[in-house]
Amino acid sequence: MGLRTIADHIMDIVQNSFNAGATRIVLTIIENSSGTFYFKVEDNGRGMDEEELQKVFDPFYTTRDHRIRKVGLGLPFLKYAAELTGGKVSIQSQKGVGTIVEATFNTRHVDCQDVGDLAGTISTLLLMANDVELVVKRFKDEEGYQLSSSELKQKFGDLSSPIVMKVVFDLIEELEASLKKG
Repeated sequence: MGLRTIADHIMDIVQNSFNAGATRIVLTIIENSSGTFYFKVEDNGRGMDEEELQKVFDPFYTTRDHRIRKVGLGLPFLKYAAELTGGKVSIQSQKGVGTIVEATFNTRHVDCQDVGDLAGTISTLLLMANDVELVVKRFKDEEGYQLSSSELKQKFGDLSSPIVMKVVFDLIEELEASLKKG
C-alpha cells in the first residue's frame, strides 16, 4: 500500500491496531481551518515494551512474521511525512496495555500530503471492525461527529451486507460533506 495521503497513514495505523489484537480502538481526527490536521489512534492491543518502542521508526524493524514482511515502513513514513510539514509524531505504549499514536500535520505547508479520502477510509475501517469496537471521533473547527462500529451493528445488523455497506459509505460521505460546508 502506498502511503500517499494522510488518510492512507490513518488506515495503516488503525490496521496496526487490528493486527496487535486490539478489541477497542479510538480514532480521533481533528482538523481546523488554520491548517492543522491531527489524528490519534488509541488501542488496547498487545502494546510494546521500551525496547520495541525504541525501534518503531526503524524501517528495517517490524513485529510481523519475517516470512511475511521484513520491513515496517508505515511508522517511519508517517514520521517523515508529518515532520516534513513542521508537524510531529509521538507514540506511547505499554506491553499488555496498548498503544497511542498521535500525528500532527501542517496542511498549509507546500510538502504536506493531501488529506485524501477520509470518508472512504473511515467507512472502510468501521466496516472492517468485526469483533473490534472502533470509535471514530471526527472534528473540523467547531463541528463534528462520533460513530462506533457497535452503534452501526446495532442499527444495521450485518455490516458485510452490500446494501448496509453502501448505506454506511453514504452516511460517512454525508457527514464529511457537512463538515466541509461548515
